Amino acid sequence: MALVQGGNGHGKSNLLEALYMLAIAKSQRATTERELIRKESIGKEFFSQVAAVVQRDGGPVRVQVDFKNVASEGEHDADEDRLNVQKYVRVNGVPRRAADLVGEVNAVMFSAQDLDLAYGSPSVRRRYMDILISQSDRSYLRAVRRFLQVLAQRNHLLKGIRSRRSNQSELEFWDDELIKSGSIVIAQRREALRVLSEATARANVDLTDDGERLALVYRPSVETDDEATVQGIGEGMRESMAQVRQMEVDRGFSLLGPHRDDFRLLINGMDASSYASRGQARTAILALKLAESAFLHDVRRQRPILLLDDVLSELDDRRRRLILENVSQYEQVFITTAEVDLIEPEFLEKMTRYAVDRGRLERVDG
Repeated sequence: MALVQGGNGHGKSNLLEALYMLAIAKSQRATTERELIRKESIGKEFFSQVAAVVQRDGGPVRVQVDFKNVASEGEHDADEDRLNVQKYVRVNGVPRRAADLVGEVNAVMFSAQDLDLAYGSPSVRRRYMDILISQSDRSYLRAVRRFLQVLAQRNHLLKGIRSRRSNQSELEFWDDELIKSGSIVIAQRREALRVLSEATARANVDLTDDGERLALVYRPSVETDDEATVQGIGEGMRESMAQVRQMEVDRGFSLLGPHRDDFRLLINGMDASSYASRGQARTAILALKLAESAFLHDVRRQRPILLLDDVLSELDDRRRRLILENVSQYEQVFITTAEVDLIEPEFLEKMTRYAVDRGRLERVDG
């Protein structure tokens, strides 16, 4: 277990985010590559790289993600819209697609931002499901991408029908395509949440000393039977879409499908978003992350790296001890903290410690 300590703003989170980028081929926080670029680099040519050598059962694997910006001729002002950031992925030196990097490094990350899984919007939880399942099944990633492409085309057509530039009969093809990819996404989300809920409940028992019951509840936008096949889900989607057809035309966008799905965390039967304290939510999200680790291990047969950013804040002494006792059993763990005093000496003695100071990482002895 490695401890990365240092003051706020010195780079602890950046280190863990860089490691996680090698697992999911994109930033956990940024929505575009542009957001990863320092202001000082705007208008200049630059190159940056995140790379690591991962020890796998079959031998070491080198993974890397490179970012390059080529400044346009005459570009001298700090205009972020002019950034031309290109991302390149390599595995053992061989160029690969970003999607092919997923699964080479298995990692699970917890950060304060993850509290949005309890308190935030449904889009946060949908993104979480997509990242998790994509790490375990690349066919899911393809289905999600296809669904989003179809959704964009269908929404464009709906707007055209609303303005009478297009005919409603043109929807038939896009309905079929939306149902084809959407039913796959819903089926895989439902199964992943079922497995994850069971594992999360077990992890939460350990983290709370059996003090709280935690469950995940999947809430798709289309009503389906829990045992429905992909075909059955598709039939349900078609029936539901027919019922809201005129409403979709009036509004100019699709009302049903995986893009409207959600899941909720229930603590002792109560919705965490409304009733959980910050400490309860933090513990529940960590239980979810530990369940995610077990989920990926079952699929990939490799134990993920645990990346726990400031996980011990806002917790009482009892919860901190239970968490440290639990995560110390994992094969490879990185924990960051700005408050080393929060960690009891018996745990500190077992940790490999590093200090971050203004972006520089150094080993701490003793």
